[in-house]
Amino acid sequence: MKKNILIAFISLPFICLLGWVVFLTVIKNTGADVTLSITGYDPRDLLSGHYIAYQIDWDNSDCTQFANNICPKDKFCKEGHWGRECRFYIPEYQAKNLDNLFANRFQNNLKFEVVYSYNENQTPIAKELLINGKDWQEYMRHKKL
Repeated sequence: MKKNILIAFISLPFICLLGWVVFLTVIKNTGADVTLSITGYDPRDLLSGHYIAYQIDWDNSDCTQFANNICPKDKFCKEGHWGRECRFYIPEYQAKNLDNLFANRFQNNLKFEVVYSYNENQTPIAKELLINGKDWQEYMRHKKL
């Protein structure tokens, strides 16, 4: 009996983690894809690992993707130390190159966007980062940095 209880206690965290992953995967795959322009970029945080922190540029985003052509600004991202902050995680070895691209985006005429899986009843999930309409990793492979 004690062995069965021990096995249940050991396996419970794995079952919960698996359930959470399945839940997030379902939300990510069932929501409508919406593409939003981004601005205000930070490529890294020493405590949290490598990611880009950005703000959605609502002035340059297409709000016709949403019901009633109104952007649901309050549903995207969490309140951070510099406004509504969003995060997209990237590999550490790409942070410097991506930072350089973003810093020179106006000189190089680059447009940065994030594709979200959006469902009105759930928190939107960032799916991919785009540079000039291409996946950022594909863009970086073809760009000589």
